[in-house]
Amino acid sequence: MTLPLAAATSVKWTMVVIFSAIGLLLWIAVLFAAMVLCGIIWTGCKLILWAMDLKPLLAGPGTRPKALARPAVGNARMVARAPSPPKVPRVQDRPPAQAQPASGIWPKWSPSHRLYKARELSLWQEQFDALDSRS
Repeated sequence: MTLPLAAATSVKWTMVVIFSAIGLLLWIAVLFAAMVLCGIIWTGCKLILWAMDLKPLLAGPGTRPKALARPAVGNARMVARAPSPPKVPRVQDRPPAQAQPASGIWPKWSPSHRLYKARELSLWQEQFDALDSRS
């Protein structure tokens, strides 16, 4: 006894869907089991560290309990205060005439600098004229 072609195709696709769903559920179950196993291991490690009282040491340097400061008893802990630094006289500001050059030109605009700039400008002008004469 054989099934018609349409029924066979339907059964075939039904099996594919069922097996795919079973595979997906198995994969989810494996991931869930791995998560539960990791949680159990993490909780066990935390319990062991708590039992050994090593948690503050492994958490980092800032989590160690600070030592309690004991109040000083008697004059054994009295320390003289450091002397204050000596007073230094304040330097007076320059007069306004020395703050800027009298001519209003900054020192970098010396005659040699102006000559250099003039030569550079003439070189640029020559190059521009040479480009302009091409067209």
